[in-house]
Amino acid sequence: MPLILSVVLAQSLPVFAQGPGGVQASGPVDIQANEQEFAGDQVIAKGNVRVLYKDSIIHAPQATLFRDPGGNPQKAIFTGHPNLVQGKSLIDADTLTFDIANSRVIADGRAHSEVESSQEQKGDSKAEPGHSLIKPARPGGAQGQGPEKIITDADHQEYDREQDKFEAVGHVKVVHGDITVHAEKLQLVYGADKKPETAIFTGNVSAQQNQNNTAADSIVYNLATRRLQASGHVKSKVVQPRGEGAGKSAPAGSGPQAFTGGDPGAAYAASRPAPVKQTADDTITITSDSQDYSEETGRTDAEGNVRVYYQDTVGRGPKVILTRNREGKADKVYFVGRSQVSQTGRRWIADRITITVADKKVMAEGNTKAMIIPVAKPGGQAAPGPADSKLAGKPGATSISSTNATPQ
Repeated sequence: MPLILSVVLAQSLPVFAQGPGGVQASGPVDIQANEQEFAGDQVIAKGNVRVLYKDSIIHAPQATLFRDPGGNPQKAIFTGHPNLVQGKSLIDADTLTFDIANSRVIADGRAHSEVESSQEQKGDSKAEPGHSLIKPARPGGAQGQGPEKIITDADHQEYDREQDKFEAVGHVKVVHGDITVHAEKLQLVYGADKKPETAIFTGNVSAQQNQNNTAADSIVYNLATRRLQASGHVKSKVVQPRGEGAGKSAPAGSGPQAFTGGDPGAAYAASRPAPVKQTADDTITITSDSQDYSEETGRTDAEGNVRVYYQDTVGRGPKVILTRNREGKADKVYFVGRSQVSQTGRRWIADRITITVADKKVMAEGNTKAMIIPVAKPGGQAAPGPADSKLAGKPGATSISSTNATPQ
């Protein structure tokens, strides 16, 4: 059995704390190892190294402690893929470096950390007029079940305790509940409780929640409210779970029909019902300059050059709001501002357009124009009608339009 040597140094190591907020004070550092060597201002410990300070425990194959002229520890480097445990938090990496003088912890090479986020679940309590405040259930469990761990993997992680600053760089992967985010860089913003409150991701960011995905140049994610704000080349995919009746059309009368009440300038598409065909990949795709998703309200706000794609439905406009029902499925898509929506054989242009996702029913309001557009026949010939809005009203064109002078 190897001999375990123990040395106690009367000086504190910094507490690695992405979350726990204990007060640092001077105290003994207990170093145990199979062998220890004292060489000038260094203490080299090898074999089953165990360093204990308060509730912090570090295990490593080897550690080197650097001291100042007065003998006080300045820096400790742990190698051989050490690991540190403090309360409910932990970190491991190929190399761990403690900058004791500046209260920093640096993890290099296959760095992995786990820490609890803030317990308080803060809600977005506002809903815009005309939109209900819906709280869809989280898959696999109810909301507000207490704190969840933030699990971070990266090439390099660094924590500055004095500045409440945490960064991860290189092949960053973060898991928080049912959300997984990949990025080039992560920064955590801390709250008054010394626990992470907000995660800022930059560089080729991809956030995945179940089958749903959002990609962007940068994403700001609130850990308590689960609000996700994406900006720069944003593309999100909302996958609609397949239900009963896949591949069937909507029953007669359930599709677009003449609008008979409300705004006299509003118009549904007249004629046939829309098919509600579900495919193997029943996905709503939204691209825009920026997007804001809140799990608390169950809605996504997209702004700037917005495009929406869902089966044969294609829409574009300056702003789009997507709401979800209590089961978390997409319910309605609201186009705000002068927008255009097309489906097979039909097109709408209006100040406000609403699409009901379940049956793809379209309602257009305000300076409305609805058109029948040509559909290619077998053999490559198109049916009569305007191929685009500029052809409406020309000889041989068939169109349905309604206008309303009332602005948005």
